[in-house]
Amino acid sequence: MKTRYSLLTAVLVCCCITATLITLTSCSEDALDDTSVVKDSTRPKTAFDLWLHKNYVETYNINLKYRLEDMETDFTYTLAPADLSNSVKLAHIVLHTWLQAYDEVAGMDFTRQLAPKVFQFVGSPAFETDNRYMMGQAEGGMKITLFDVNELKITRSFLNNSYFQSIHHEFTHILTQTKDYDTDYQKISEGLYEPASWYASGKTESYALQRGFISTYAMKEYNEDFAETMAFYLVYTPAEWQQKMTTAGTDGAAIISQKLQMIRSYMQTTWNIDIDDLRTVIQRRMDEIIDGSIDLDELTN
Repeated sequence: MKTRYSLLTAVLVCCCITATLITLTSCSEDALDDTSVVKDSTRPKTAFDLWLHKNYVETYNINLKYRLEDMETDFTYTLAPADLSNSVKLAHIVLHTWLQAYDEVAGMDFTRQLAPKVFQFVGSPAFETDNRYMMGQAEGGMKITLFDVNELKITRSFLNNSYFQSIHHEFTHILTQTKDYDTDYQKISEGLYEPASWYASGKTESYALQRGFISTYAMKEYNEDFAETMAFYLVYTPAEWQQKMTTAGTDGAAIISQKLQMIRSYMQTTWNIDIDDLRTVIQRRMDEIIDGSIDLDELTN
């Protein structure tokens, strides 16, 4: 038995050595290709791509995506790509009316440092299951998505209601998350917020205004209230703002004015920005878009 065991062991060892040699030989013959499997895009740069690189990437370090990319898309929604012509126009509008407005008042270093680093344009709205839909969406202060670009209209009401109210709202969150505001703001409407029912039937704009909120969404909680109040103040003309205060009535208007004064103080002391100056610049720049002073198709500058 001892001899048979030794022979069997020898046979097994030889088999293992042979198998190892075969394996090593197979690996050595299977030379690795040193060509990367990650391929750079071969899509030629369009005039719009070059314009975006100069005016967004080089100037603000912002990547504006107008092609619908899977990795940038929320699969919760069925979405369509943005029309090229409308994307060109909207890129000009965002640059002129928002980015350069902050440049004019606070300086380009301020805008470049704090602006979200990705903008995504989507052609269709983002419909919710209850038939509500989003026109703008923000992700952690780093990305803003603008929807329904295929229905772009060059009117003040469409641009503000669809895009700029959302952009100013989200940028306000970035500012307050970077440097916090006075906690006394929370006390102004303490006990009046409706986090679970602000969107319910019957919660109209008039309902919100008369309770001291600039919008129904402002009733959700104090951070949204702060951002909404600032955003609406910036995009509304003085006449539009006064109309809202008239609807709010004496009590509602007094509460909103108190909130606005705290926002005004925060922006001045924390960021050295006079929101009335900022509002004037934004309104003037929007007028220039609406009256055609700005060529929204120009791609050579």
